[in-house]
Amino acid sequence: MSLTNESAYVEEIRFFSVPLDPDEREERIKLKLAHAQSRYADVDFKDPYDGVINSLRSLGISKGFHELGGLHVEPWLKPTPDPEYSPMVTVENYVVFIDANGCKEYANKVSDFVKENIIPRIPCLIGVDHSLSGGCVKAICDEYGPENVHFIVLDSHFDAITSPVRCGLIQYDIETNPRTPFDPSDPYVKERPNSYNADSFILHLVKDGLVDPANVSVFSVSDYPPKSAFEIDDDRVRTYLDAYTSLEKKGLSIVRKQQIESNLSKVKQQLDRVRQKHLYVSIDIDVGANSALKGARFLDYTGLTEEEIYRVIELIRRRIRKGCTLVGFDLLETDVYGAGEIHKGVKDRTYEIEANIIKRLVD
Repeated sequence: MSLTNESAYVEEIRFFSVPLDPDEREERIKLKLAHAQSRYADVDFKDPYDGVINSLRSLGISKGFHELGGLHVEPWLKPTPDPEYSPMVTVENYVVFIDANGCKEYANKVSDFVKENIIPRIPCLIGVDHSLSGGCVKAICDEYGPENVHFIVLDSHFDAITSPVRCGLIQYDIETNPRTPFDPSDPYVKERPNSYNADSFILHLVKDGLVDPANVSVFSVSDYPPKSAFEIDDDRVRTYLDAYTSLEKKGLSIVRKQQIESNLSKVKQQLDRVRQKHLYVSIDIDVGANSALKGARFLDYTGLTEEEIYRVIELIRRRIRKGCTLVGFDLLETDVYGAGEIHKGVKDRTYEIEANIIKRLVD
């Protein structure tokens, strides 16, 4: 197909929604339950998909859109569960769902949907839980071959950390940090199984042979361990550090947020090394958390500015112009409670920024 202009791209793009949000954090569950009492009258959009599509229409580029609707998500797992499902919205239920590989089941549904309804067109998934991206990637790599697809991720976090590894680091912090934010009596900060979830899906894609680690680039990582961590003599810490370094040794590229802030050359150099014909781009919107926007599900780091995000997208777009083909992309981890809200007197622009990302990526 011709990819020389916007209309050609838009004609090929198939937009769909999967509002899966199994966030197990107690403060998030309290937020859901509090908003449920008002039936979410004070939330701009109950599904981030609607917010992004609305902003795309405002930009005047919705002509030729193909909206495929959304995959069914159990009501209690949505970001805005109806009040009648409130009894199911508990920490315990979300933990059970995650530990039982519930995220993997939904990722598989996404994969099947993309294969049956979209390919060879371009899927654009808009949703919440980042683990869903793995479903799109699986479908794309099954179609084109993992050796021919480069997986690009924009994310403040490196989503290749399993629950047992993360729990081990938490236990170390509880034992050594007098100001630890973790509660030693919390049963869910220890002995969690190795499940496929938003924290670990990249590792599972690699281990399952669905992607080649040498064909994965993760840009703007903020949680890369500091140098001091590598001097700690503790097996739990070393196991955590190995989650990063072992994949890097296998060829996976991590470009840290600080490197992008100082100079975009690291991103350009990595993109110049890409030899695969096809690109899949996954954007965790927390890449701009606390800087460009406030509508991200996780706000534990300060991400890139709006302009920095656009500059990275432009470098990806240039790589496409030089001979690669965009075969799929997603925007995930939007927080419907923060997106569009007033923060310190300023209205959040998360949905507008997401729409601009799409426009710049395909323009």
